[in-house]
Parts: sequence; structure tokens; C-alpha cells
Amino acid sequence: MLPTVVVLSPIVLFSQTAPIPQVKDLPPFHLSRESPPAQPIPELKVPIEKFFNQMLQGDIQRAFQELLVNSRLASRHENINMLIDKTSQAMSYYGKADSFEIYDSKSYGSRLYVITYLLNLELQPLRWRFVYYKPDKVWKLIDIRVDDSLEDLISK
Repeated sequence: MLPTVVVLSPIVLFSQTAPIPQVKDLPPFHLSRESPPAQPIPELKVPIEKFFNQMLQGDIQRAFQELLVNSRLASRHENINMLIDKTSQAMSYYGKADSFEIYDSKSYGSRLYVITYLLNLELQPLRWRFVYYKPDKVWKLIDIRVDDSLEDLISK
């Protein structure tokens, strides 16, 4: 039995006759996730969404006071005041908030939960990250962060 010989035709990587790509030929850029984000558990979703609804109404101080009512973060007055001031500055710089949406929600083990929301402003969104810990039967907000950096969201 003779071995079979397969002849491959040469592959042309570059062609002088191919048209030059135009910007209109590129696929549109989307800031969308591969799958919809998981919704946070209701006992955490409700206070966060109440917080954002108060932000939409422009009542930043009340939003923080009510969100932090049972949190050890409430005792850190200087940090909370600075967060309120920075949020106010961001909203005056980026424009009025008009909506919010969940970006990500993840459980790390059975006692740590991280939720990320986007607060949509006129010029760009702010990213909010809430970290909850469940030392016993009740979730406690142990960290809250806000920033305007979107690079790591886009590059995911």
C-alpha cells in the first residue's frame, strides 16, 4: 500500500488586490457583558437601590445616612463626609444622575458578597462597589467605594 500524499495549495496572507480596510468596516464597539449580571440577593439589593434612588433625587447626605445606619462605617465621620463631598463634586463635574444599573454581583464563600453598580451621569458613569460581610445572621456593609475609572470594566 502506497502512502497518500496530500497537496496543500499555498495560502496568501497579504493580497495586493484586497481593498484597504475602512473605519466603517470595523464592528461596532459595545460595552456589554457576555451574560446579564447576576442580581444581588434581595436583602442587599433593596437598601442599595433605595440609596441610588435618593441619589437620583439629589439627596446625597440622606442617602449615605440611611445606607450606613447599621454599619460600622457610620462611625467614621471624616471618611463619610469626604465620600459625600467627593460624590457631590463628581456629580457637579459629570452632570446630574439619571439612572443606575447593576454591573456585577458576586459571592465569595458564604459570608462575603461584593456588588458593583453603575450610577449613570450626563457625561459618564460612576462605579460603586459595596462589600458586605455576614458574621452571623445579618449582612453588614463593611466597605463602600466609588470611582470614575472605567478602564478595567472595558478591558474585561
